[in-house]
Amino acid sequence: MQLPDLSLFLVVIIFWATYMVLRKFLLAPLGAVLAARERQVDSARAASEAALEKQREAAFDLDRRLTEARREALAHREAVRAEAGERRQALLEEAREKSRALAGEAQASLEREVVAARQQLGAEAKVIAAEIATYALGRKVA
Repeated sequence: MQLPDLSLFLVVIIFWATYMVLRKFLLAPLGAVLAARERQVDSARAASEAALEKQREAAFDLDRRLTEARREALAHREAVRAEAGERRQALLEEAREKSRALAGEAQASLEREVVAARQQLGAEAKVIAAEIATYALGRKVA
C-alpha cells in the first residue's frame, strides 16, 4: 500500500500562507490607500461642487447688481436729460424774451427815427419847395 501524496496538502498550505502574507502586507494596505484616495476624491469633488455653486451664486449676484446699476444709471441719465431739456427750454425762453425786447426797442427806435426823419424831411421839403418856387418864379417866395 502506498502512502497518500501529501504534496497537494503542501500546495494548499503554501497557497493559504502566501494569501495570508499578501493579504496582511499588500492587499490590506493597498485597500486602505485606495479607500483613502477614494475619500479624498469624494471630498475634492464635494469641495469643487460647493465652489461651483458659490461661483454661480456670486455670478448671479454680480449679474443682479449689474442690472440694478444699469437701471439706476438709465434713470439718472433720463433725469439729467430731462433737467438739461428744462434748462435748455428756459434758456430758449429767456433768449426769446430778450430778442423780443430788443426787437421792440429796435422797432421803437426806428419809429422815433422815422418820426424825426419825417419832421426833418418836412422841414427840408418846405425849404426845398421854397427854393424851387423861388427858382421857378424868379423871385423870392416867403
